[in-house]
Amino acid sequence: MDDRRKSIRIPVATVAHITPHGLESSTKVMVRDLSTSGMGCISEHPYQKGDVLRVKIKLTTENKEAIVETLTARIAWVSEINVQKYALGIEFHDVELKNPNLYAYVMNLESFANPG
Repeated sequence: MDDRRKSIRIPVATVAHITPHGLESSTKVMVRDLSTSGMGCISEHPYQKGDVLRVKIKLTTENKEAIVETLTARIAWVSEINVQKYALGIEFHDVELKNPNLYAYVMNLESFANPG
């Protein structure tokens, strides 16, 4: 699956809130990696491939500045880990244009992960 990725995935440990399109209530997911084109996370809810979501994520920079972004996203894949635990691949859309602070932050992390 890694060979299809558009961007380098950077390991992170944070919580995001995801809200399915058309709903008001969100659920927490544990984010395990992040890139300019998406994120991998663990959920207790069995989302479906293709589900459209709103993702709210908060990150803290090395300067202790908070980046809080809300993104439009789509479930790219779902894999059951065990009962009530699912690995999700979430694909972002237009991050560079719609979420430039997040895009710049992740690009900076990618430059450290892939200096060459």
